[in-house]
Parts: sequence; structure tokens; C-alpha cells
Amino acid sequence: MWIKIKTIALTIALLSGCAASDNTDEFNNSLYAGKPIESLTNAEPPKNEEEALARGDMALANKDIDLALYEYLRSLSFAKAQYKDKTLYTVGKIHLSKPDFELAERAFKASLQENPDNVGALEELGSLYSRSGRTDEGMSYFIKAINADLIRMGATPNLSKETLSIEQISQLKYDDMSPDGAYNGLGVLYDVQGQHEIAQSLFVDAIEIDNGNMDALINLGYSYYMSQDYPKASVYTKAALKRDNNSEKALNNLALIYLAQDQVRQALNVFSRHLSMPEALNNVGYFLILQGKAEQAIPYLQQAIDKNPSYYEVANKNLERALSMVREGGSTSSITVQ
Repeated sequence: MWIKIKTIALTIALLSGCAASDNTDEFNNSLYAGKPIESLTNAEPPKNEEEALARGDMALANKDIDLALYEYLRSLSFAKAQYKDKTLYTVGKIHLSKPDFELAERAFKASLQENPDNVGALEELGSLYSRSGRTDEGMSYFIKAINADLIRMGATPNLSKETLSIEQISQLKYDDMSPDGAYNGLGVLYDVQGQHEIAQSLFVDAIEIDNGNMDALINLGYSYYMSQDYPKASVYTKAALKRDNNSEKALNNLALIYLAQDQVRQALNVFSRHLSMPEALNNVGYFLILQGKAEQAIPYLQQAIDKNPSYYEVANKNLERALSMVREGGSTSSITVQ
């Protein structure tokens, strides 16, 4: 799937009056992965950084990703290159779209070597490390991204893991160019740690920065679910579904909210909006088990099996687990979900 990337945004006017090439280095292919270079273009080499970037922007607009990557990397070889950190950030985003996480990480780090306060590169590294389970590094880069943005806005970059609090978050300065992804990502990490109020404050900031940030809106609802504030959880989750009524994540979260309030029929109806009936019944049983309601789960799992006895093996496994829990009063480990 194509991922939209913000390009360097240079104008064609920059190309006027081009002098002879100031290229001093050979093309560095350490950040390139794609079609053979010789097959990409027969055009004359660009005369300067601006021309190479304009070619990259045009190729990207035409969704010719390999050519765009090649032209952006060519722009880095000019002695007077001024946009290296931004170009390397764009190169990293292209690698994310492939996806090639190793080269993306390398490009974002190279961007930071050119400009340690490149907000986008810091934010993307935070996301990369968080998704790969390196949560301490992810948190560190998200905080660095927010601090770099504070510098951009002329504010004091004083955010740290040691001092972060609801009060400090409420005083953060931001605008519509601020890294809402860093606020959202940091919120997720604090939510996982059980610090829900801090997480909720960060999600609210992310939404205020970008009102279209669905992830932050869904995460805010789920955070309230985690803190057992089910009315607020329902409000924000339903608000997300008003924007996208097919969001599986929001639908699953709404079903969990209903189950937590013993509204099992409503939860089943929500699951069935995007799942087959056997899958919906199994999900109800599965999540009832997770909520410590194994006895209530049994009839739903039995119905899932009855509706698809030959295929729905997963419901059989969950039923075995539920029956075992009822007999023994044991833990909820080793549960299978599809």
C-alpha cells in the first residue's frame, strides 16, 4: 500500500539559472534498495541539489518509488547540498513504505547526523523502536521529538522521563506542525505502564494538534477503558466510529467496553459488524475469559462451535480453557484467539 510522504517542497523556480554541476562524490548506494540503477533513467545527471530534489519530487508524485529514491540520494552528493537532513528523512519514509525497516532506521539516523533536531526523524525512530519492543529507546526518541519541536517554537525543551507529569504536559506549546505521532506514541507507552492519566493528556494533545488523528482518538477511548472509566471510553470510541464506522480497532474496543459492563448482547452485535457469526461468538467468549468470566464464556464458545464445527478449532481450544478454569479456578494464560 502506498504511503503518502511529505516531500522537500522545492519549486521549479529553483532550477532557473543552473550553473555547472558542483557534484564532488560518486553516488552512495548504501541507502538504496530497488531496481538496478542503470535501468532507472537515461536523463543527463542533475546539475545541483535542487534539480535532483525536483526530479525526486516528480518521480514520487508519479509513484515511481525507486527513481525517487535514486534522485533523492543523488542530491546528497553535491558539495553545497543544504537540505540533507530533510532529504534523508524523506528517504527514510520511502523505505518505511516498502517496508524496509533497517534502511529506514539508517536513513533517519543519518538525518539526525545532519540535524540532531529533525523532528520527523526523531518521531519516526520513536515509532520504529516502540513497534519492535525497544520501548525505552522509543520513549527517548518521542521525548526528543517533542523537545526539538519546542525549540522550533522558541520554547524551553525541558521534557524528560524523570520530570514528565500531567502539569508539565498541560503547559507544552504546540501548533498544527507539531509531531502528533510522538505525542500519541508516547501516550501508548505510558498507557502500557498503567499511567493512564498521563497517557490521556498526551492523546488529547495529539488530537488538538491534528483533529484527524484517528489513532489518538481510538487510543484515548481505550485508555479510559483500561482505567475503567467506561462512559468516557464509550464516548471517544463512538466518536472514532463516527469518523470511520468500519474501523476494526474501534469496533473491537467498543465491544470490550460493552463486555466490561456485562452488556454481552451489545458486544456480540458489535463484533458481528466485521466478523462472521462464529468468529463474533468466539471473540465474546475469549474476552469474557480474559475478564475472568469463564462460566459466562462457555455458552458463546459452544454456539461458535455449533455454527462451524469442522472449521472453528480455535473456539474448541478456548472452550477447553474455559471449562478448565471453571473446574480449577486457574489463570487465563494460553488462550487462543483468531
